[in-house]
Amino acid sequence: MKRGALLPLILVPGLAVPLMAPPALADPRPETPVRSIDWGACEEEVAGAECGTLAVALDWDDPDGEAIDLALARIPAGDPEARIGSLVINPGGPGGSGVDFALYATEVFSPEVLARFDIVGFDPRGVGRSNPVVCSLDVLQDNPGPLFENRAALDARAAYNEVLRQDCRENTGPLYDHVDSLSVVHDIDAIRAAVGDERLTFFGVSYGTLMGQQYAQAYPDRVRAIVLDSVMDHDLDTREYLSTQAEAAQDVFDAFVAWCEGSTQCALSGQDPRALWTDLLKRADAGELIVPEIPEDPWVVTAEDLIGMAFSSGYGPDWHDFASTLAWLDDPEGVEFPEGAGFPEEESGPLGPQDAAAGGSAQADEGSADQLVPYAYPAVLCNDYALPVRGYGDWSALMRGNQRQVAPDVRYGMLAVDDVASCLGHEEVRNPQAPADASGSEPLLVINSLHDPATGYNWAVNLAEQLGDDGVLVTYEGTGHAVYGRTECTTEVVDEYLVHERLPAEGTRCAAAPVDVEEDTALLEALPQSGADTLADVVSRIRGADARE
Repeated sequence: MKRGALLPLILVPGLAVPLMAPPALADPRPETPVRSIDWGACEEEVAGAECGTLAVALDWDDPDGEAIDLALARIPAGDPEARIGSLVINPGGPGGSGVDFALYATEVFSPEVLARFDIVGFDPRGVGRSNPVVCSLDVLQDNPGPLFENRAALDARAAYNEVLRQDCRENTGPLYDHVDSLSVVHDIDAIRAAVGDERLTFFGVSYGTLMGQQYAQAYPDRVRAIVLDSVMDHDLDTREYLSTQAEAAQDVFDAFVAWCEGSTQCALSGQDPRALWTDLLKRADAGELIVPEIPEDPWVVTAEDLIGMAFSSGYGPDWHDFASTLAWLDDPEGVEFPEGAGFPEEESGPLGPQDAAAGGSAQADEGSADQLVPYAYPAVLCNDYALPVRGYGDWSALMRGNQRQVAPDVRYGMLAVDDVASCLGHEEVRNPQAPADASGSEPLLVINSLHDPATGYNWAVNLAEQLGDDGVLVTYEGTGHAVYGRTECTTEVVDEYLVHERLPAEGTRCAAAPVDVEEDTALLEALPQSGADTLADVVSRIRGADARE
């Protein structure tokens, strides 16, 4: 993985009840007790890496009560004499492993950052090696999906969510109800104290930016520098959450069309990509878009499959692959695959979104009904966002009236729809939405792609307005999710801030990196993850496109 290639580490954004600011933000904690981290060797063989655990309160409202262990990894500063302190990092999700992020730090961060900081990553409570939220695989596989054609389907999803919550709570224990991001903020301050830093230097990506925002609000006097790369907006009700993500998804699709119309490397070159897309959606809606090559189980491609694929393609962006796949779906015999590509005889068919969402990379073996798998996502998200829907009438109005107006091609924002569906029936939200307030903190650095499907540029603009003079927004004029390391400009503005505490000027913009590659690539070779070597792999990736990664 090239330095700056954050995507593989990131678990890639109505009618609402009145929300009140979380009391813990309005009443900052006293000085955090200092506990030690016993650093030792990591299980992973990574040069120079150290791993350890830190005991923190399970419930920060009872700091002297039961404790849990957070897993951490550290890459010591390359130049000890020039060392500034620790850079605490989080890759997002929710559910991303900061330990893994730290172990990859030498391939992500610049030589200057690696020389001046210990890179410290942690698995947030409920994630990875830090007492993960675990749920029954058979319950996860019963997920009825995020789209509802009638009241009964919506009610069934709400009932399923309650079954899943109870299952995960029972299998996880009391921590299940304490995995919100505000609890993580207090954990971060415990990490800051344990590594001996008077002030926090933090780098958060995607969902990790919510931690950074809320840390600055809870502990403003303890901030040295906080980078928010590809930001969450924590000041949206249900209608705004859905509409802003739909707008971002449409914006990225429009950017894809503009690229395809101007690039000789687009597999749809010479065609009207928007018209082809519209035709594919029409065929999918009618049940007429079928991939017959899967033995004994032809794949009937749905509109949801296509929309998920379009959404996923904006992360890289992976538009060469996206265009090739659309061309293949339109005319399967007209796209040539590398020699040997195809379904092996033992292939049982591609995984669906539920398999990906459950964290599985392979189908469960027979007899694995009692298997527990990690699945922190809704436990975290639904305690950070109150996203109520007052029945099917509200849902239908939100989907039909609001999103179709702002997203005529892609219809909705895939993640937002899934988030709202996942939180149906969740009433007690520990860390509900409130405007970001970093008053008294050192200014924060906000950086975002102009075209980002997961954390849209509209969220970055909204957050910058909330922060006012307490933040500066830098715009990367390209497409993709996670910005640091994409160009020399995006790297330099972040490094200057982290190392020298120098903010860029208001309105700073970094030009986009080229999308086209030096040599044309075949469909399989263009995939962002190189493990695909059969047609089955390609279809599996497409069908899992609407899962967070």
